[in-house]
Amino acid sequence: MNILSEIFTLFVRYDLALLKSPKNKFSHKTSSINTFSFGTIFKVLIFIFILRCFPSNAQDSLLSIKCPQIKVDNIGNIYAVNKDVITKYFTNQQIKTFSIKTYGTLTNIDVSNALRILLYFNDFQKILFLDSQLSQNGDVIELSQLGYEQTLLVCSSFNNGFWIYHQANNELIRFNQSLEISIKTGNLKRILSQDIRPNFMLEHNGKLYLNSPNIGILVFDIYGSYLKTIPLKNLNSFQIHYPYIFYLIDTTFCSYSIETFENLDITTIPSTCKNLLFNGTNCYWHFDDYIKINQCIK
Repeated sequence: MNILSEIFTLFVRYDLALLKSPKNKFSHKTSSINTFSFGTIFKVLIFIFILRCFPSNAQDSLLSIKCPQIKVDNIGNIYAVNKDVITKYFTNQQIKTFSIKTYGTLTNIDVSNALRILLYFNDFQKILFLDSQLSQNGDVIELSQLGYEQTLLVCSSFNNGFWIYHQANNELIRFNQSLEISIKTGNLKRILSQDIRPNFMLEHNGKLYLNSPNIGILVFDIYGSYLKTIPLKNLNSFQIHYPYIFYLIDTTFCSYSIETFENLDITTIPSTCKNLLFNGTNCYWHFDDYIKINQCIK
């Protein structure tokens, strides 16, 4: 149980004890006050919990890396993406590389499954999977041979499957491990009557999150059924650590609670910082030629 859950439980017990107390002769009058105070306190606790994840006095470590893009998996391994090579910096100080020179320009790297890393090369409509040691895992998947040469986005899915967003039909399609289609949503523009222009998608905790900057984040269940739209617009990407979505707007790093709909500005990053990533334990500040790592939660 994390610190937020522990404090939450304590306040629930306190409220119940207060309402049941024989000394409380005006419980019917004070109930609304207790509810209000509890709600206010809980919001403050959420705020404290998030700030606790991004402390200014945390012990820093620096990693000398020069690259335009990094990704971090839930274990804490760092993936530095350069034009021709991906370098993985393991938490045990081991380093592995994988050359992508012959595959074209890397469009997306999905490290949500640290044991099965997805690489997507939009120029040649190819998908490649790597194992945890950064070795190729299986044959290259050519979407053009599967009849989906106008695929815009790709991300990992449960049970070694993957999702694609097919731009020609404006639909989400899920392939299983055997490259068989298991789910098709149909034309989303027609079904939802919205001008969807997606630029990023991610599956997390049994949900698929499709980002359309002009609309927000469209949420689907694992069967491709539309659930709702989260009103976060003009995003390029985001990170999810349930129940929070973390995202960057200009130089402000923010969080959005999927459960309470609270939106908070957490911290401002310096202009020299390319990105700020959070993997549930550490914060990774990506600068031009190094990465600063804060241990946030022990």
